[in-house]
Amino acid sequence: MSYPSVDKDRAAWLIPLLVSVFTFAVFLPALRNGFVNWDDTYTIVNNQKFRGLGFEQLKWMFTTSHTGPYQPLSWITLSLDYLVWGMNPFGYHLTNVLLHTINASLFYLLCTKVLALTVRTSVPEEETELRLSAAFTALFFAIHPLRVESVAWVTERRDVLSGFFYLLTILWYLSSRSGDDGKAPFWRRHILPLTTFVLALLSKGMAISLPIVLVVLDIYPLGRLPGDPRKWFSRETRQIWLEKVPFFILAAVFGAIGYAFQAKSGALASYQVFGFVPRITQILFAVFFYIQKTLIPLDLSPLYKLPAGFSLLSWPFMFAGATTATITAAVITLRRRWPAGLAAWICYLAMLSPVVGIVKLGVHSAADRYTYLPCLGFAVLAGAGFRACRQAAGKRFRDISAILACLIISGLALLTWRQEGIWRDSGTLWRYALEINPELDFAHNNLGVFLATQGKLDEAAMHYREAIRINPDYAIAHYDLGNAIAAQGKLDEAARHYRDALRINPDLGEAHYNLGGILAAQGKLDEAAAHCREALRINPDDAEARTKLGVILVAQGKSKFTPDAEARYNLGVVMTEQGKTDEAVKHYREALRISPDYAQAHTKLGVILAAQGKTDEAVMHYREALRINPDSAQTHNNLGLILAAQGKADEAVKHYLEALRIKPDDAHAHNNLGLILAAQGKNDEAANHYRETLRIKPNSVEAHYNLSLILAAQGKQDDAMGHYREALRINPSLRAPAPRKQGK
Repeated sequence: MSYPSVDKDRAAWLIPLLVSVFTFAVFLPALRNGFVNWDDTYTIVNNQKFRGLGFEQLKWMFTTSHTGPYQPLSWITLSLDYLVWGMNPFGYHLTNVLLHTINASLFYLLCTKVLALTVRTSVPEEETELRLSAAFTALFFAIHPLRVESVAWVTERRDVLSGFFYLLTILWYLSSRSGDDGKAPFWRRHILPLTTFVLALLSKGMAISLPIVLVVLDIYPLGRLPGDPRKWFSRETRQIWLEKVPFFILAAVFGAIGYAFQAKSGALASYQVFGFVPRITQILFAVFFYIQKTLIPLDLSPLYKLPAGFSLLSWPFMFAGATTATITAAVITLRRRWPAGLAAWICYLAMLSPVVGIVKLGVHSAADRYTYLPCLGFAVLAGAGFRACRQAAGKRFRDISAILACLIISGLALLTWRQEGIWRDSGTLWRYALEINPELDFAHNNLGVFLATQGKLDEAAMHYREAIRINPDYAIAHYDLGNAIAAQGKLDEAARHYRDALRINPDLGEAHYNLGGILAAQGKLDEAAAHCREALRINPDDAEARTKLGVILVAQGKSKFTPDAEARYNLGVVMTEQGKTDEAVKHYREALRISPDYAQAHTKLGVILAAQGKTDEAVMHYREALRINPDSAQTHNNLGLILAAQGKADEAVKHYLEALRIKPDDAHAHNNLGLILAAQGKNDEAANHYRETLRIKPNSVEAHYNLSLILAAQGKQDDAMGHYREALRINPSLRAPAPRKQGK
């Protein structure tokens, strides 16, 4: 059979177009889905930090350990979605689907390149066959049900985004090192792949496996490195290894960053909790599990745990180990006749290594989303198998192969459509997960949260109790159950569950706050205040906890102000800590409008006004605060600072002395008083106050330096240099000149 050149040209753009259209069509149902209460709520719905592209938002994106992974570029794309769509989940899902569709096209182009390198033909019929095989490969990857979690779950934007840059890096790497492009310019040969690799790492750290994949590709199919490892490090291959150095350095750096951020978020399990032997069982379980689910993609779940009894001596473990060992032995034995098998297997293990369990992340033992990159090699083998079947016999068998391929793709598409519906909302997701495994404590709890938002508190409480039955030390389940039964008015029982949650996890701030509310309602005000203060220790920005504490203090008689004034004052404190000083000023002014004699509000407002350069108004508020409460050392000290800056030294001295009468160990007041006395030529008195500052605060750079100047002026050069060196030791970046002895 002959193919005219027009067919060849048409196939070059028509086949990838069909791959893209079919992929997009298969994932259309995902556009109807909403956000789910598994990270989507925490990551997007209740998260204000990513909403915008200002300096503060970008700073947060590049420094946060929110949810664990380091993924600033993924945050940026979610921010762009917010700017376009607001909180409409349709737009977020559309971006995921479009990125995955583009990845399907990229993978098609990559497979075309890889298959062409293995066949090396220019016969039109063969080129068309290669394109058809590449199309089957791309679709096998793109519409496999294992992809659904990465595409239909908004939080997993990082999978499809990092996958885009990962595939682009490999494509550019291969293109610039094969065929007519083998002598590509430096920017195309090195800069482009490195740039896209960095972007992949900024999207998700799992991309750290790419340098190993590039080495495998250099062996097969590029043939730049010999198959015999003993010949890898000859003089002829030195340049090949040198060009990999930046890739390996980047992988190491981002691997360390990813580990640190996961540890900071609390997502890592220690070896004391999850030891060496459990990790071995986890690794073998995951390696075998993903192969099994690729071949038989049934009973896919959002959460997998190790089967009961899965251990080193269990038959499932032995079967998984035997299967893994058999595959490894087979691909090594057949490496010369079938190098693609060994290449795909090594790539699979390399891509899977960040999430296979060597470093234990979270409570799950496996996850569909972890297959997005590792199973690329399996898809390539499927495409190569399809091509082999097409070449094995005559036209009739070729037609049967085509029909079989269509049936496989159709079956995968149907399973994918079904799986997308599972992610429609939190209710469908967790009910399905419990159908697969009724003993998932996490699924019971999250289904309970979903039911509680619908007002079905009895049903929600039933699932919370089931989660606690499965895992009695599930702190969040105790907390959520406390919320549900508190809403039903069962305050004593709710308090018991809040206490259980705090026994398991003392840093659960919400439980402290809610327990404080119940205790306050029961008249146990001291204990209630203690829990509100603990909630604020854990989360200083918790405005509700501050307001609740203010109300409790009023009820205890420890505040003469109204709850409204206390609430406004505490909100002002929260806004100040968040750097929102304009909002803080509004709350402090409102607190003073309600309660004009609120001395602390006068002082806090004076601090902000002084920082804004409104010194006259700040002085007015400080004086008013001191009229109401003359025994505030902080206010005396703050007022003294402004008066000294205004040249009113004598009045400033009076306020510093008053601050020290009230609080003799006020290091700031001692240092500030020393400055004024030194300016007045009273060096001995100034030196005494600097020494008092250092007695209270030995690491005060300013006091060491100021004292060194006075000692130098008194001719005590050795002592002066001693204090100057101490100031430099504490702050090596000190730019002040060394003290010199004054001339006669």
